[in-house]
Amino acid sequence: MSRKLFVVGGTGFVGQAVCRRALAQGWTVVSLSRHGAPRHPASAPRGIRWVRGDALAPSTFLEHLQGCSAVVHSVGVLLESNYKPWASLGSTQSQGSPSEAATYEQANRDTALSVWQAACQTPGVGAFAYLSAADVMPGLDPRYISTKRQVEQAMLKEGGGVRPVVVRPGFLYSSDRPVTLPIAAAIGVFSKAVHGTPLGCLVRNTGLAKAATPAINRDVLAAAIVRALDDPGVSGILEVPDIQRLGTGKQQQ
Repeated sequence: MSRKLFVVGGTGFVGQAVCRRALAQGWTVVSLSRHGAPRHPASAPRGIRWVRGDALAPSTFLEHLQGCSAVVHSVGVLLESNYKPWASLGSTQSQGSPSEAATYEQANRDTALSVWQAACQTPGVGAFAYLSAADVMPGLDPRYISTKRQVEQAMLKEGGGVRPVVVRPGFLYSSDRPVTLPIAAAIGVFSKAVHGTPLGCLVRNTGLAKAATPAINRDVLAAAIVRALDDPGVSGILEVPDIQRLGTGKQQQ
């Protein structure tokens, strides 16, 4: 059976990894982004159909959604307006998508709901994966998480026959972004301290506790998303341990 994947934000940090993993698993892949082809095509996965369009304007992508059996939404912003490139390091979002001046409501919620509604009305689309996020960053504007939770609620409430898959990773790291590696290592040390030493008693009931959520390798996340789309038994919200298990085949330690 032919499998065709529509990736919204396929040129981004997570989106490219999802495209690459899906190709390796035999999917035909279509990527939607504001720029179409990646800005650095030499480093992008080959064999992908790059489409230029606006996730908020279904008329720009509906024809490309036809024939797809699954959809992944991976765009959004970590900080509103004029956010700096470093701010998206390790975030779940595709840097610079969909707009460098976008609000949380526009980027994280409205683009997802627009594509979700279009997918629900497109014959043949059987699964939709939404890249949400775990609440792991103390001090971040609460609207970053609340807008994502609004999308989750809409997806889980009425699927229209489309299987909803919501992934909630924490901090993401990759060798493609070397600066994320020591941050992920530090998170690992902090997590072990919180869960395995007396320090945990001091911070467990504070806002710092959520920062102990283990970091996830970007490619493990991509593998988990593609595997979830492939498995009709996977639906609903996938937390960090679920992502780790699906992406590696192993339980998180």
